[in-house]
Amino acid sequence: MKRNNKLAKARFVIVLMALAMLCVSAVAQENTTDYWVTKAKDLRLNGSTDEAISAYDRALQIDPANDTVWTYKALELAISGRDEESIRASEKALGILDEKLKLNPQDAESWMRKGRALSNLGRQNESNQAHEMAVQIFNQSIQKDPGNASLWRNMAEALMNLGRWEEGLQALNRVTEIDPKNLDAWERKGEFLTLMSRTNESLQAFDMSLELIPENNTKERALVWMAKAQSLSYVDRKEECLAALDRVTELDPSFVEAWRTKGYLLADLGRQNESLAAYEKAIKIDPADVLTWSEKGSLLVQMRRYSESLSAFDKALELTPESGSKERAQIWISKGEALNKTGRQAQALAAFQKSINASEKALLSNANDTSVLELKGRALLKLDKYDEAIKAFEQAIETAMPGSFQAPTIWIGKGDALRAQRKNEEALEAYNQAIDLSPIYSDAWAGRGEAQKAQGLITEASASFYVARKLGYKE
Repeated sequence: MKRNNKLAKARFVIVLMALAMLCVSAVAQENTTDYWVTKAKDLRLNGSTDEAISAYDRALQIDPANDTVWTYKALELAISGRDEESIRASEKALGILDEKLKLNPQDAESWMRKGRALSNLGRQNESNQAHEMAVQIFNQSIQKDPGNASLWRNMAEALMNLGRWEEGLQALNRVTEIDPKNLDAWERKGEFLTLMSRTNESLQAFDMSLELIPENNTKERALVWMAKAQSLSYVDRKEECLAALDRVTELDPSFVEAWRTKGYLLADLGRQNESLAAYEKAIKIDPADVLTWSEKGSLLVQMRRYSESLSAFDKALELTPESGSKERAQIWISKGEALNKTGRQAQALAAFQKSINASEKALLSNANDTSVLELKGRALLKLDKYDEAIKAFEQAIETAMPGSFQAPTIWIGKGDALRAQRKNEEALEAYNQAIDLSPIYSDAWAGRGEAQKAQGLITEASASFYVARKLGYKE
């Protein structure tokens, strides 16, 4: 059984984004920018990506010159694989920021936001220059007012964006020294430490955050516990991660994404019946949640309850409008895999073809949608159309933004197609590209091992297979 590491990574990305936005508005008036940004955050937490993007659009109707909202929207679009649209949103943010900086070149926060926009566009050298400018201006301000916690907080963010993690952490430490009850700083410290793989310290920072959040603010407390679960998941402390998720659902029983994540983790731990119960809970809360129905279908395939899995996929398709071509493309692939398990090859092939049809329909509106190109490549691979699959994967690689969440899995797909053609040297290069981008994908290590084995590199293959198994890969 192959675990979907990309799903695990993406489902936790939303926590970092949401925590960073907790300070946006505690109580926002309806039909204000803050209201729609907060609405977008809530929608994202429950996996409603398209609706979250629509909420950002509503915010921008009210305040079209809000560069921060354009940046949030760009990130959401990137996570959903809509890289071309994400680029346009980042360019819009960049244009607004350039105008602001013409009026006030000493606006450090605008320099920092400009750095983020440039980074999103893959213009890393310019991004670094913008962040360096922000650091320089913050330093000047701090020299005049060393007890200003807000300046140190912004300095921490600019340093982090430059990859100067230790200095960024020291700046956050200054914030909490000046203002020990600064919730935002403690939460961000927890995130910094998570990304620095200093798990125990990150958990302590999140615990400090929890001490500062009122007991009756259960939704915010649940979000911090979700961040703790993330920190634990990064170092494979699965049982502790599950305990943290239990706390999330105790605090906020309606948190669909937490129940869905529980289902995923329980399946990974081999506790399939409990996993199914978690998915059922999520469906009870939101019977129209397509992603939960689809993940439930995949779990039922693992449990060899194929008839029920097909019913779950059919329900997901029923809930997905014809206009939702991308979502339908993914569901048809999953349904095809389930049909293959039952020996119904002809129906499976038809399902894979329907996935391709849905992908092509989606590409009519956006020919450079990275995630759709990847889905098309995977469906073509299932139909043994290797040259067409490689072409789709190469198109996806070309359109992917720098640092794209999709990039590693696209390279894995290309490697699989090349290996199916016995082009093992090229396949090995593709798997190595995936591993260089992100070493957490068991499929990449397993494919690398197969490509090495085919070339007689037995020692190297054994090492690759060992890593794949450690990451949870099973045939």
